[in-house]
Amino acid sequence: MSLKKIYSLLAVAFILSIISSYTFVNKYDSYEVSTDFIENHRMIKADIPSIWEDGEIIKRDIKSGKNYFSSGKEIFRSYLPPRLIAAYSFIFDYDLYEDWDEKIISSDSKKIYYLILQAVIYYSALLFFFRKISKLYPLRNCFFIMCFLAIEPTLFFFHSSFHTESIYFSLQIIVLALMLDESNKKIKFIIIGLLLGIMFLQKIVTIYYILPISIYYIYKLKKMSFVPISLISIFYFLILIMVGFGNYKRAEVFYVMPPSSKITFHLYIPAEILSKGEQIAYDKADQKVKSDEKKWIKDNNINLESEIDRIKYYNYLQKYTFKVLLNYPLLTLRYVTWRTLQTAVLNPIYILEFFQKENAKKPLYYLEDDYKNLNLPLRVFYSILLYSVVIFGFFSSRKIIRSDHYILLGLSTLYMLAMLGWANNSRYFTPILIYLSIFFGHGLANINLKSKPLNS
Repeated sequence: MSLKKIYSLLAVAFILSIISSYTFVNKYDSYEVSTDFIENHRMIKADIPSIWEDGEIIKRDIKSGKNYFSSGKEIFRSYLPPRLIAAYSFIFDYDLYEDWDEKIISSDSKKIYYLILQAVIYYSALLFFFRKISKLYPLRNCFFIMCFLAIEPTLFFFHSSFHTESIYFSLQIIVLALMLDESNKKIKFIIIGLLLGIMFLQKIVTIYYILPISIYYIYKLKKMSFVPISLISIFYFLILIMVGFGNYKRAEVFYVMPPSSKITFHLYIPAEILSKGEQIAYDKADQKVKSDEKKWIKDNNINLESEIDRIKYYNYLQKYTFKVLLNYPLLTLRYVTWRTLQTAVLNPIYILEFFQKENAKKPLYYLEDDYKNLNLPLRVFYSILLYSVVIFGFFSSRKIIRSDHYILLGLSTLYMLAMLGWANNSRYFTPILIYLSIFFGHGLANINLKSKPLNS
């Protein structure tokens, strides 16, 4: 195995990503009309339009003279994506909307540059990652790790979409590379802290990731871990404070976690658990949840037009959900476990289906029998095959992967699984693949070695 082959792999994968992006933009950068006479942009739909709209508001606010911290509206989801879109619109002089009043999103070829930038960032991160792991593992194993990260379709197609995953994957890879690096220079830990903060800005799931990182460094460095953990924490919390300060400047209320982190669980879980726990119909349980909500709003004189009051409301929803979960712990465990198993069924063509089929048409495409009878078995087969290689790599690489790296990869996987597994959407499982890639690469290398060795 040669360095040239690995560099060629990354170059070819990068070119394929650009080709994929050009193809998708040419084919799907347009509007479609559903059977319900609802127009959807074929690439900018689901939760992406809110990123587009927030980005446009930030852009208009800054042009009108507002400072950075005062610009924009309440951040319902993640902080960074709308600001990336706004920055892109500024730099490339790109109009996000053809008609702002009617919220008609622009359909033109300039979107491609954003996707190209995503690919540049991701494959540059892979190059950085490879240079770090090549000092730890045989080149044969590194080749298969790079193959997985560069071309595995579940990851690959996100670089050709406007979802938040591609940038997040890049940040994950860079942080993982830095943590695998043996250097103990202070600047490294400062950078990890800052990047960890940026990861949170891109996806709020990162909020508690500092805990498994701290456990990793305590295990690895023992008494010497105080300085690294302190530096990471200080610069991570600086980013969080910046977010809170921005919210305070805009709405005179300091908070860090956006509303979606507090209400998403509430939308899916309480009524389901109450229905099974109290053995009542789901509709009746849902009615009880909504009735409790209305009563709380009335009793506390909540004005949902006020952002300060909305924050109180979101906190109530979060506490209400946790109370229901704690009242029925075993039922909650079974329910969340089942949803996690469903989430773990990968969909390597998720982005293709999103562009082609994700719309307001009824019935929803993934509920149709023809789709389920064909798509689900293929997804299960693909997932079992991939996880089998990962498990084989986990057990067959004990002499290659150090114990502290097992701790890091294992804790990272479990953390993401605990935070995202309940969502019952394969898209939310994809960040876990970044950590599984090392086991997959080692597993495939060992299988290849036993069957037909490559030339080293």
